[in-house]
Amino acid sequence: MNETAQHETPQLGIYWLVQTTDGGARLLAAGCPLDHAEPYGDWLTYGPGHYETWAHWRRDRTVDPALRALVRSYEYEDWPRGRIVFDLVRHLFILYADRKLLTPEMIARIQAQFHLPEDCTDVKSDLHYQSKETPNGLVARRDQP
Repeated sequence: MNETAQHETPQLGIYWLVQTTDGGARLLAAGCPLDHAEPYGDWLTYGPGHYETWAHWRRDRTVDPALRALVRSYEYEDWPRGRIVFDLVRHLFILYADRKLLTPEMIARIQAQFHLPEDCTDVKSDLHYQSKETPNGLVARRDQP
């Protein structure tokens, strides 16, 4: 898919917020458009999981060396992460996230990364996504469901 189409097309996928060596917080993402997604019951999803994607980035020599070094230094569940799926029944994108990511700024950043329409996106925490690390500048939210 060309770059212009990617900017206009909502994506499904997985993501992490990690801390880089310069102290910044970087959103790492992997995904696909709806027409390349995998069916999962009444949902569409990005096929590869967090573990598989992290392991691939560790091995792939075409991946940016700084990214490879980071993923080799941590496990995939160490950093806050989440997933974007599409509910076929409700025609709605669902943004699942670690509670640490449930701030207006981070939700906006994730929505922009995946080109999600605000009026068709539901944001939810998921107990499956619980991390040990908290990148600089990210305040852990404990008051979110």
